[in-house]
Amino acid sequence: MSEFLLKRMEKALKVGLETHTMADVFRCLETGEMQIFSNEEGVCITEIKQAPRKKYMSVFLLAGRLPALRKLYPTVVNYAKEQGCDFILGGGRLGWEKAVHPDWSKQFVTYKLDLMEGIQHA
Repeated sequence: MSEFLLKRMEKALKVGLETHTMADVFRCLETGEMQIFSNEEGVCITEIKQAPRKKYMSVFLLAGRLPALRKLYPTVVNYAKEQGCDFILGGGRLGWEKAVHPDWSKQFVTYKLDLMEGIQHA
């Protein structure tokens, strides 16, 4: 994987609330817990989740250039279908909203309360 993509992945992990390190991601890829789809300038990392009533793909990380990520889109969608997923779920920083593929629909808005920073009003 190129240095460009590795740097973009690191940045995405920081924006993504630092729940995983690169080592964590690579370990999940090795065990098959996560899947990777990539090309020269884009990478998409996913997880297949089995809930009691639905199976779905969760997009864990997107990094790289938008045109390259768009080229990955059919492969990711086809893989989810092959795995028997009912839907694909993904989220990201606010700037991604303007780049979302037209087939997607907005379902949720997510907010965060950082408990490590303290609460101003209880």
